Amino acid sequence: MQENPEQRPEIGSPQGELKADRIAHEREALIHGIAVRATGDLRAKVGYILNHFPDARNSDVTLARRVWETFYPEYIDSDRVRLEDMYHLPRQTTITRTRAKIQNEYKLFRPNEEVASFRRTLRKDTAEAVVADRPGPPVIAVHADESGKSQRYLVVGSVWIVDVGKEWRVAEALREWKAANGIKGELKFADLSKDKLPRAMGYVKKAMEQSDMVGFKACVLDTHTVKGSPEDVLFRLYYELALSGMEHEVAAGRVLLPRWLSFVKDADDGPDALRLPDFERRLTARCREYFRDAVRVDSIMTANSNESPLLQLADLFSGSVSRVVNKAGESTNHKDEFAGFFQALAGFDFTTEHRGGGDFIYVHHLGVGGTG
Repeated sequence: MQENPEQRPEIGSPQGELKADRIAHEREALIHGIAVRATGDLRAKVGYILNHFPDARNSDVTLARRVWETFYPEYIDSDRVRLEDMYHLPRQTTITRTRAKIQNEYKLFRPNEEVASFRRTLRKDTAEAVVADRPGPPVIAVHADESGKSQRYLVVGSVWIVDVGKEWRVAEALREWKAANGIKGELKFADLSKDKLPRAMGYVKKAMEQSDMVGFKACVLDTHTVKGSPEDVLFRLYYELALSGMEHEVAAGRVLLPRWLSFVKDADDGPDALRLPDFERRLTARCREYFRDAVRVDSIMTANSNESPLLQLADLFSGSVSRVVNKAGESTNHKDEFAGFFQALAGFDFTTEHRGGGDFIYVHHLGVGGTG
């Protein structure tokens, strides 16, 4: 039922404030869900597509196609949908209404001004035919976490998903694996015990079932060779990870340019609030310069690792690299065994520089000036 304009709550009224609070709450919940790759309902699915595929922001036809191809591939055969399978797909009109709510109420993932103007002045059925756009470049997703902040060698480790259209399936598979194995809490390297070791290994093996899409990358910095506050040094290392990681993906032949880059880091409210905007500006400018406009920043977000299976995976990897490079003669235990398990997957020692051609695990060591 459409809302009667005469019955809309006035701005500043109790009803208006309640509506504003509700919209703000729903907006934050949607952003959080996208960051942790939780796509349980249609609003989350549409938000996920609008976030990662800018072309879908301008065309409801493209948006519907992206939603169907990404989340309902079992009903699509050679770019065609059988009539009987249409009952299993969300209707395009429903997707369009959901998009309008996200863009108009939440003010997220807005279309370009030309399209917005069409939508304001034309009837919807005419506008959709006029504003259809070409598909944009694919998105590569990075989920990153740090380790060793109190030790000599600082490590930022990450999980790279080369096809963001299938990224949510990796996340859901890991959630389902944890549930099937009775794991309710977060998997963290710092909490590894002898009893948890087999499950942590199983978690990584489950992720590696998608090894054609999943890669691990880390940057290691000898903090004795650089100056600056710990937070500044850390964000410079995240910056280097994004640039060198993308460079490695291209050199390894795992991706072809152009690409968009989506970056999610484990949340740290204090430093993030101050440094994330600058991080995004610097990374956007540097990607355009270094990759000659063939790599652009899609989004930079934070998420809590206890809700993100991919950030938990990044934590296990970064903790393993840190364990190896910061080892100082102490006795061997289950954490060393897990780090050795990751090294065996990689096929090289994490204390050495690795810029291998086609390998999916990459470790880059930085010294003086390495994070400039």
